[in-house]
Amino acid sequence: MDINGFLKKTREDLHRIPEKALREFKTAEYIRGFLDRNRIEYTAVGTSTVALFRGGPRWLAFRADIDGLPVAEETGRAFASEHRGMMHACGHDGHTANLLLLARRLRERTAAGRRLKRSVMLIFQAAEEGEGGARAVARHRVFSSKKLDGVFALHLAPGMEEGAAGSAAGPVSYQNCDLDIEITGRGCHGAQAFRGIDVILVGAKLVEAYQSIVSRNLKPEDVAVLSIGSFHAGGARNIIPETAKLAGTIRVTDKELLKLIRARLEAINRGFETAYGVRIKMRFRPFYPAIVNSAELYGVFLRSARKAGAKIYENARLSGSEDFSFYLQKGAKGLYFLLGSKNARKGLVHPLHSPRFDFDPAALETGNGIFWEILREMGAF
Repeated sequence: MDINGFLKKTREDLHRIPEKALREFKTAEYIRGFLDRNRIEYTAVGTSTVALFRGGPRWLAFRADIDGLPVAEETGRAFASEHRGMMHACGHDGHTANLLLLARRLRERTAAGRRLKRSVMLIFQAAEEGEGGARAVARHRVFSSKKLDGVFALHLAPGMEEGAAGSAAGPVSYQNCDLDIEITGRGCHGAQAFRGIDVILVGAKLVEAYQSIVSRNLKPEDVAVLSIGSFHAGGARNIIPETAKLAGTIRVTDKELLKLIRARLEAINRGFETAYGVRIKMRFRPFYPAIVNSAELYGVFLRSARKAGAKIYENARLSGSEDFSFYLQKGAKGLYFLLGSKNARKGLVHPLHSPRFDFDPAALETGNGIFWEILREMGAF
């Protein structure tokens, strides 16, 4: 099999048809068409597709995300997105091509009469980008009924050179939490500020006060970020508005920190209500849990990466959040790793979510090799 040719064609096919989370209809059709042609069993979960290779009673699972982003592509490639305003700017086309290659290799092996000692599940998962599509798959019987010994995933990393891979034991991503604040005061004319309660002034001081939580209430070894990214109030220069709305995000590696942060936010809000006479409503919504890699499976990853010839970066972690964590909430062990795609000689240096993000499909060969060696290490054959 021409692995490079397969990866190149499949990636380009998928790159042309990026789709929004939960609306990956063409992508799902492409994946299921491939599985049908190769007579591979699968279960549909919305626009997610779970391929099944049955062997022994214990299971191993591998995940790829399939959705695109609302980004207008600027790569200039011949295989650029055909869907206006949409792009595979996060490498999900590559992740999916990689998992389809793994499906093909497994099919060739089983078709030759070589039975798997462990069953293998390949998850082509919808809606990673902000919609938490992993949660629906994790709750579905096709996943939840299995005796799983490991769940694995990779993600392209343009900050790491092609041919490298990195991960860590323990937390490798952040728990994220959405924060929405609405402040209600009393509107008035800007020239008569004494008649009102200025929510813009209160909001500005509130943002400043929130920053003291990380700097003054958490221990130095705690990892947390609290950022306010949106502040909307008023529409005229000479009117003090009645309401202000703030929106932000909180990121932690230990979900227990969220309890402390929430308590401090509530205490600060109450204090401001008393001090300024405003009303403050807060919406605090934890979403993606942190990914916590199994120490045992991290050892499997290190051995597999070495056998696959990858340059290894230890203690490599995500700077954001990822819904892969939903697969690990009921006791399943997992391992998530980063796969280098940076190639300065070819100009492949742009970050994820950039309209110019691109990679050489050759980078996926390392990832597929690691997946294959993980199957060996875990006793699938």
